[in-house]
Amino acid sequence: MIRIIKRTLEGDVTVDLPLEELRAALDERGAMVWIDMMAPTHDEYHLILEQTFHFHPLAIEDTISDMHLPKVDDYGAYLYLVFHTVSLGDQPMDLDTEEVDVFLGARYLITIHESTRRSIDRCWHADYHTIHGLARSPALLLYELLDSQIDNYIPIIDAFEEKIEQLGDDIFAAGENQRSLLDRLLTAKSSALRLQRILAPQRELLNRLATTSYTVIRPEERIYFRDAYDHLARLANLSESMRDLSSSTIETHLALVNNRMNEVMKVLTIISTIFIPLSFIAGIYGMNFVHMPELEWRFGYLFVWLIFLAVAATMLMFFRRRKWI
Repeated sequence: MIRIIKRTLEGDVTVDLPLEELRAALDERGAMVWIDMMAPTHDEYHLILEQTFHFHPLAIEDTISDMHLPKVDDYGAYLYLVFHTVSLGDQPMDLDTEEVDVFLGARYLITIHESTRRSIDRCWHADYHTIHGLARSPALLLYELLDSQIDNYIPIIDAFEEKIEQLGDDIFAAGENQRSLLDRLLTAKSSALRLQRILAPQRELLNRLATTSYTVIRPEERIYFRDAYDHLARLANLSESMRDLSSSTIETHLALVNNRMNEVMKVLTIISTIFIPLSFIAGIYGMNFVHMPELEWRFGYLFVWLIFLAVAATMLMFFRRRKWI
């Protein structure tokens, strides 16, 4: 799906401009356009990126394929950018990331994504572009989209951090399904690593936009990207702490599992240790010797049981005194 917003030099804004009028809008003096492509088909890629704007084949190839890492490429007359959005996944402790491709020129902005983006829909009306958005410049419209997306990161990351902290409490809860808990822990660590792999390069992307001289970004516009960089840098540092928190939570869980296993093994070892001398005594009196005085003694059976109980009680007292049980 392709939708277009056009703003003329006089300030008139047209939302959902017909695709047939795009070429005339690009040729119009002082006009600026924003083209949003959601889940575009191959023909739409060809029509907009190749036939209309004649972008570099490498940029088009990167757009069609998934890059997986944020980046910015300077092609002189335009910039090609890749950044990612973050949302909570359907599964517990899962985070979903989606790539958004951007082409930024002096008089146009093209955004390409696969699903609905709230930060984009929030700006998709004529009133917004009378003061903000295209009323300022395509570069500042890009900043506003990035800044809005960064603001959306905050509640998502906060919710994810709370889930990790809840996992820390769950590992001490008795009766918790260990396999399910370990699955949630590993998913949390994987999501935290993926989040860090996205935010750290995206932070550097904003730093380049704020400090590098690009043709399509005026010097006075760089400070806005610096502001977005500062916000994202804090979130990137937070993602690193969440990665460490998830790793330490897994280590704590494994330590608790090993401790519980050691407790079980200690009990079984004590039981086995008690039965070693008892088995020795039972083995002696189980021999088929003819001349064994106790076999003919009336109280021999009771005597052996008293020995069993005395040995077991003595060993238990010894273990308790040494604080092994």
